[in-house]
Formats: sequence, structure tokens, C-alpha cells
Amino acid sequence: MKPLSRLLLFAFIFSFGKAAFSADSLPLWEAMERAAQSNPAIKSQQVEVSRQTLEQDIAHGQHLPKVDLNAAYTSYAYPTFVTPIRETGVFPPMDRNIANIGLALNLPLYSGGKLVAGEALAKHNREASVQALRAGGQDLLFNVAATYTKALHFRQLVKVLDTRIKALQQEEKDIELRIQQGRAARLELIRLQTQLSQARYDKVSVTQGEKDALSLLASLLGGGGPAPILSELGETAPALPVSAEEAMRRALQQRPDILRLDAIGKAAQQKTVIARGDRLPQINLVTKVQETSGGDWKGYDDWQMGVQLTLPIFDSDIRKHRVEQASLEQRQNTLQQEDARNRLASDVEQAFGALSESRARLEAATQGEREASEALRIETLRYHSGENTITDLLGAESALWSATASRLQAGYDIAVSQARLLRVIGELVPDSFRPSAASKKSGAEHSLSGIDPFTFAQYLSWHRCGMTCGGEPTEQNANVGISPRQSLAATDLPGHSIQQGARL
Repeated sequence: MKPLSRLLLFAFIFSFGKAAFSADSLPLWEAMERAAQSNPAIKSQQVEVSRQTLEQDIAHGQHLPKVDLNAAYTSYAYPTFVTPIRETGVFPPMDRNIANIGLALNLPLYSGGKLVAGEALAKHNREASVQALRAGGQDLLFNVAATYTKALHFRQLVKVLDTRIKALQQEEKDIELRIQQGRAARLELIRLQTQLSQARYDKVSVTQGEKDALSLLASLLGGGGPAPILSELGETAPALPVSAEEAMRRALQQRPDILRLDAIGKAAQQKTVIARGDRLPQINLVTKVQETSGGDWKGYDDWQMGVQLTLPIFDSDIRKHRVEQASLEQRQNTLQQEDARNRLASDVEQAFGALSESRARLEAATQGEREASEALRIETLRYHSGENTITDLLGAESALWSATASRLQAGYDIAVSQARLLRVIGELVPDSFRPSAASKKSGAEHSLSGIDPFTFAQYLSWHRCGMTCGGEPTEQNANVGISPRQSLAATDLPGHSIQQGARL
């Protein structure tokens, strides 16, 4: 009962630790949400939207009357009228010190359409800032997705390289033993050590790449602190368009840079209206109520009301040039919209092509990995029977490593291509990469390019030793998750050492 109790206790601790690790890990969709909430660049664009909202309120207030409180105290060199003549035949008082206080009202009656155009201009400018915020958010989410998947890719490569290095180290010990027994040449050891050194360098390079990706991801998240713990992508089902035509239609309706240019174009039209309105007469209602007193502080009230007309006559063609300038800006924006739509068609085609190419490359890389693993199995058998050289075996092992790396890269490129396509049509959101309900229900995390257990078995068994690098029998773990046609366990290999006099 004791071993069984210990086993149950170990299983409980392992499952609890795994659950705690999963709780602390940061899924891709949560990383995207955190970046959208905390990134300083996005916050800066949100401030710009708030500023444009206030500008819109200011433009609306231009229609309303303006009321000002005026107060003054003036000392004159000579006596001056305290108040205008109030009655016929009655001379007003005079004083050298005069104080007055009053209210002035100014209400625009006609401004040549500038006030209406100004309010519309503020509205379109705010819409342009909103779309700029959306565009910045789309770019940020794509960068987070690309950096996140790149960090996952490097992490998987490090795992494969760790296993590869252990396998090469075990084979190094095996060859050293055979050299001591006089059954192998030193050149075999030198060639294997060369490949082992390259594998160690690859690990250092990939590890540094993972650190750089995590550092960049932390800066994109904007929260500061250490790099987050990443989790596998899981089974996601983003709502991708089924055809390039549908993607183009959705992009024209939702892509933020297209909508931003549309808003800027409408704003340019309103700028033209404002420039033309400067050449038209301006009519304002002016009203003033005041009270004036002299040195005796006796107050005299007064009021006035009138209509003020301002008509521009000559300004050296300044207003004319402003109208022409606004028209040129409108024309410039029209050309920018045309260019953006042309580039949009190209972006849609490229995004669709990249996704299709990534899927095809994953299939090809998976097939190439199967071929490389079979080639390694054959070369291992031939090497143990003395029919080939260590160079052939190491070449097959190197080809398997390259094929595995290509498969991992292709798998993660699919996720990046999906994010790129969603960004092109303006629909990239964190929920695009939220694991599906079926994946959550099953509790399994299936990565687009996760490491197959077969990958570890290949590297743990290719050197034909009866024990893995960790000291556990190969027979207990080498065949985990391996189909019969892929089996490359140590039991499939001859039990004898390399034959004396094998070719190098």
C-alpha cells in the first residue's frame, strides 16, 4: 500500500502544480486584451479622441451667444462725461475718475456657413481620430500575436534542441567507449562533437531569440515587470472570410485606415466651405448693458443693441488662396483614398496567399519530417550494421532537426497569417484567438505546431543506447504517442555494437 499511496500523492502534487502553472500563464487572447488596455501608444491615441470630442463641443458652442462681463476704472487728465446725454437739455455730469461695469452679448446671425461647416469639421476630425485609434489597435494586436507566437516557436525549438543535445551527448559517450575498446575511429568522435557544438550554438541563439521576443512582448503589453509565462495557442476558430471578394467587401466597410481617409476627405470638404465662408459677409447681434459712475460713485445705467455687419473688401487675395489651398487638400485626399483602395486589394490577395502558403507549407513540412525520421531510422540501422559512416548518420539527424524546425515554423506561421488576414479586413480582436468551447470542455491544449511526442522519441532513440539521457529505460517512454508505422524505439535496433572496420 505504501508505494500506491506515494504514487497517488505524487499524482496529486503534479496535477496541482500543473493547474497552478496554467492559472499563472498568459494566453494569447488575454495578452492582446492587456496590450489594448495598457499600451501607452494606445492610451495616447485615446487621449487624442478625447481632445477631438472636446473640439466637437467647442464647434457646437460657436452657434450659441457669448456673454462677457466687462469692468474698468479709468483716470483722465481732463474731466470727461460720466455718461452719455440721457435727456434733452440736461448736461451729464463730468469727472476725471470714471468706473463702469457691464455685460456684453454677441450672437452670430449669419457667418457664411462657417459655423455649420466648423461643427461638421470637428465631427469628421473626431471620426478620423477614432479610426486612427482602431488602426493603431489593429497594428498593436497583430504585433502582439506575431511576437507571442514567435516566442512560443523559440520555446518549442529550445525543447527540441535540449533533447537533441542530450541524444548527441549520449552518442558521444558511446563513441568514446567504443574508441577505448578499439572499435571506432577518433574521426567519428570529432565529427559528432562538431555537430554537438553546432547544436549548442543553435540553442544559445534560439534561447536569446526567445528572450528578445519575450522582452518585446512585455513592452507591447505596456504593464512593465517581468516577461509573462506563455501558454499554447489552443484550438481557435477565428471568423475568416471564405474568399478574397468577401474579404475585400468587409475591408471596405471596416478597415480603419480606409474609414479614416473617408473621414479626412469629408473634413477637407468642410475646410473648403469654411474658406469660402471667409469671403462672405458676417452678421452679428451685439448687445451691451452697463453702469457707470464718477468719483462720487453715483451710478448711471445704460444699454445698447444693434446688428453688426462685416464685409471683406480687399485682403491681397489671402482668402482666395485659402480657398484654393482647401480645394487642393480635398484633391490630395481623394488621391490618397484611391491609392489606399488599390493597396487594399493587394493586401487582401497577399494575406490570403500567405495563409494558403502557410497551410501548404505545414503539410509539406510534416511530410518532410516523416521522411527525415524514416531516413534517420534507416541510417541508424545501417550505421549499427557497419554499412554507412557517421557522416551519413549525422546528416540524417541534421535533416530531421531541420525538418522539425520547419514544421514548427510553418505551424506558428498559420496563426500569424490568420492574424494578418484579420488585420487586413479590420476585424482583429482578442476574441479571435480565444480557445473554442470544445477545447475548453475537453481541457486539452492543441497547438498548431506543438511538439509531437514522436519528436522526443526520435532524438532519444536514434543513438541506439538502451537508456535515455535522463537515465530511464527507453522502452518505457520512447513509444509514447507513436504510431506503429512511425515507431523508432530502441528495441527496433540491433543489440550489437558497430562492426569493426566500418567505413567513415
